Amino acid sequence: MSAITDYFTARTDEHATSALAVGRPEASLTGRSYDEVAKGTRCGKLVAMRDDGDTLVLTVADELRYALAELNAAGVAAAATTWAIGEMSEPAEESVPFLTAFAEPAARAVTQGGRMYGYVVI
Repeated sequence: MSAITDYFTARTDEHATSALAVGRPEASLTGRSYDEVAKGTRCGKLVAMRDDGDTLVLTVADELRYALAELNAAGVAAAATTWAIGEMSEPAEESVPFLTAFAEPAARAVTQGGRMYGYVVI
């Protein structure tokens, strides 16, 4: 089984159709505990679902959106090493490109006054 994930911005939850739960990177980037992050009101909350649960839109927490939006290239590389660890206890090869792609819509959302969501297809 595989999953396809994408990120986007929207003005409100009602304008979105899905988001991705990203508690571990949020905890790493914001310095908060995973438990605190997981209890957040916008941490991977379901906004929309279709196709019997195979397609989801989930919220991305505002705290994570702000933290991602502030990252430069060096910050992305540093953040990737703290949470995207592969099987060999080293940063996964795809962690920097993933985090870079994740940070770009976060910066757009902050600039445009929107929120961030994840679109997940299982």
